[in-house]
Amino acid sequence: MVGEDGRIIITDGISRLILAPAGPPALGFPTTIQVSTGPFSAVVEAEAWHYARFRNALLRLHETLVGEAKLTFVEGGHSVTLTGNGRGGVEATIVVGDGRSPCDAFLTIRMTLDQSHLPDVIHAIRRHFLPTS
Repeated sequence: MVGEDGRIIITDGISRLILAPAGPPALGFPTTIQVSTGPFSAVVEAEAWHYARFRNALLRLHETLVGEAKLTFVEGGHSVTLTGNGRGGVEATIVVGDGRSPCDAFLTIRMTLDQSHLPDVIHAIRRHFLPTS
């Protein structure tokens, strides 16, 4: 699902991930990551690496239904991973960290989805997260 302001919203009805542009590209692509499940939630600002690679991996995942698409961030404690099971199911694993060393805290959320979520995500990445030339 894509919000009118370019936010990518992925939900299984219990848990939710929102990725929103948070400024112009710099070292990476500034992104607000919002995650929630049950009583747990987190909002972090991070710079994503390689939205283009993530989008290309999502295209392959949508076509083949197998494989993995992973979005990583400059701040190493965050990631968004979508993994296909070969039968149309997609598991989303979202990890956000607090960035505090040496005792980092992490929130990990897993959602079970299907491939029908992928076209909207792919389109939103192209439209709102890839710099135009």
